[in-house]
Amino acid sequence: MKTSFKKKNLLARMLAVAVSVAMLGGLTACGASSKEPASGSAPAAGDTAQTAAAEGESGEASGTEAAAGDSGVVVPQFEERVSLDVVAFVGRGEADGLRNDPVSKYIEDTLNVDLYLTGVTEADWPSQLSAMMADGDLPDIFLLSDPTKQLPMLLDSGSALNLEPYLEEYAPNTVNDPAGKMMLEAQRMPANSPDGNAYLWGMCKGSWDDGTVPTCGHYIRWDVYKEAGYPKLESYDEDLLDVMEAMVAAEPQTADGQKTYGCGAWFGAGQGWGEWVFTFGLGPQEGVNLIETTGRVLGVSTVDSKPLENNQLTDPEGIFWRAVRFYNKANQRGLLDPDSFTMTSDIYEENLKAGKYMFNVPGWMSANANLEFNKTEGNQKTFISLPSLSGDAEDRFGNMYRGERQYVVNANTENPERCVALLDFVSTYEFSRIAWNGLEGQFWNVEDGEPVPTDDYLKVTKDDAFGVETGVNVYHHFCGFGNGTIDPDDGVAIDLYQFSPKALDSKMNDTVKDFISHYGQETQADVYRAETPVTDAGMYISFGDPEGDIASYVNEINAFMGKNVVTAVAAKSDEEFEAARTKMVEELQKNYHVDEVFQYFYDKAVEQADDVAKLVEMNNAIKADREQ
Repeated sequence: MKTSFKKKNLLARMLAVAVSVAMLGGLTACGASSKEPASGSAPAAGDTAQTAAAEGESGEASGTEAAAGDSGVVVPQFEERVSLDVVAFVGRGEADGLRNDPVSKYIEDTLNVDLYLTGVTEADWPSQLSAMMADGDLPDIFLLSDPTKQLPMLLDSGSALNLEPYLEEYAPNTVNDPAGKMMLEAQRMPANSPDGNAYLWGMCKGSWDDGTVPTCGHYIRWDVYKEAGYPKLESYDEDLLDVMEAMVAAEPQTADGQKTYGCGAWFGAGQGWGEWVFTFGLGPQEGVNLIETTGRVLGVSTVDSKPLENNQLTDPEGIFWRAVRFYNKANQRGLLDPDSFTMTSDIYEENLKAGKYMFNVPGWMSANANLEFNKTEGNQKTFISLPSLSGDAEDRFGNMYRGERQYVVNANTENPERCVALLDFVSTYEFSRIAWNGLEGQFWNVEDGEPVPTDDYLKVTKDDAFGVETGVNVYHHFCGFGNGTIDPDDGVAIDLYQFSPKALDSKMNDTVKDFISHYGQETQADVYRAETPVTDAGMYISFGDPEGDIASYVNEINAFMGKNVVTAVAAKSDEEFEAARTKMVEELQKNYHVDEVFQYFYDKAVEQADDVAKLVEMNNAIKADREQ
């Protein structure tokens, strides 16, 4: 067993790595796409779990199992206490190492471990991981920020554990849960495994919202829309611009005298993040995912992941260019904040909270703005997500079936059984609810079979200090399900603070009520299901590392678009915009292999048709079971 001394020095080792990286100056962080859109499942069947094996050389299983409390979660019993190093995307309010919050202690007591936890972000971890891999000094369990690139390197060095031999005995909750089975099945597919075995473990399955706050949505200040007289709103390309103009006329200034605009953006953030409103500002609302790993040349259906036959960067009427044209038209009409060309997202979000914009796309920013508005007594200012304006499908009730964050177990760990048991335990619905709300009895209780938050809980401010004290949100990206996922046992979303019936009722101001009434429905979620034929969504395709020169071509396409696309937004007329767009398309086709890249990824998508069909069938079975 590893010594506690080594555990306590994981942070010191990582700091040393960081210093080495800084001195070398040559390691590049690998970015990960968080837009691989997973929901619903069935309760863990504890009574079908396998009996734990007799204790082996590592002193692992005792041969008996017990449930964690009365939850029904099955936990193999371990007699010997061991230490585990875990590097994860977790709250960082407390120093790395042994945590003192009650949720961390609950994990340790349940699994008989000392949990040395190191919190990282996807910005700083890739370079640290690269250096630790080179040094052969990896934690027991750790995050992969870019599994497509990082898993093959780990496998080549014999550093990623094959999970298959441990699943039946040490992951009983996951293998008996339909959502868990689907996650594991996806990990075995060719895009995610070289040999059909599961090496990756997905966390944050399900959804980040309850359908009312989609990650990518068309949000408007409904209170101002009402004040403007509910102008016609039936299309994205034209009506939405007219509506923004009417709303600005209805509220030309903020409460503190700042000029209002129809919308803003953060083009100043540069390539990638600075182009987010083009990548995600229209596609999800019309049933299309633009795949970032393809350079956004490929779009696929949010319903069944079938690839679209048009190249999104060369088709002037494709999703990407329609979104660019929308912001150009807003700019031409004086509806786009002129600071959009230089500002970053943090400034943009402060402007949103100040009431400067009538339209917004990122759901989390809309939610944060609403929280700010609600600090005023009797507030009616509210951003509300619109139903799809012109699509027959939209990405609203998403399904991150594979998990938004991917983890691996070190093949050289001395405690593989305990590692898999830990992954299994934190992946349950029950632990996910604890991860988001704290332990039962503190901020929530079960009343008549339904979890209900306390009045005090709905009034707290969730910050790092609160996490240190209570454990709430510490494990936000190291738990099985996203906070908007519905627990099939009780029909209530995991996150009681945001999405429980009591929480939703507390946020139900007159503006939200007016939105629901306007569409003639009883709840906000009912509006979306009534207005759009297909609102459930999933991303069933995965792409491995491109072969040959394709990876370089994608990087070159991304760099070219990142440098030039904003010039089209700045065009002073429709003619100037079309000329700029045409010039960019011609340049892409002439010098950037854009058609070759599209054909490569289109063919790869078609090759996955059988695997995709299997995942769609599994997901449909889960939905059917949930609806019974």
